[in-house]
Amino acid sequence: MKLTTIKTSSLLTVLCLSAALTITSCGKKDKVAETTEPAATAPAATTPTATAPAAGGALSVAEKAQLTPVKTALVMANTAVKGGDMAKAKTQFDKFAPLWAAVEPMVKAKAGANYPMISSGLEMVKTAMGSATPDKAKAGEGLTSAIKAITAVMDKK
Repeated sequence: MKLTTIKTSSLLTVLCLSAALTITSCGKKDKVAETTEPAATAPAATTPTATAPAAGGALSVAEKAQLTPVKTALVMANTAVKGGDMAKAKTQFDKFAPLWAAVEPMVKAKAGANYPMISSGLEMVKTAMGSATPDKAKAGEGLTSAIKAITAVMDKK
């Protein structure tokens, strides 16, 4: 029993250290990229003020964590559409709605040029799913557009 406890404890320690090193190395990559970028790429006129968040700014770790289940619900709905299961797609999209309501103001503030793509994609899905005979092609197109734009927002550094 003690040997198992020691092995489990050692494994957890290795995993924790690995995660810490990964996080640390990710931060170092960003700093290297920042130091090698020429100063002229960011004009002074685009510097955000202290009172207004920068449109199109990068998401914090907490914001990404909030947005991940939203994206997951859309991906699952899109998978169902591609598989031809429109009832399942509608169920997944219905799960998405309350999640989106909670994060939309943050996404709108941070997404910049991606927000119209997200918004129009979601409207296309609502329209396609809302009819008596759901339009598979339009639902898929809207979901793909919204997922692509959300991914771009989440990947922005």
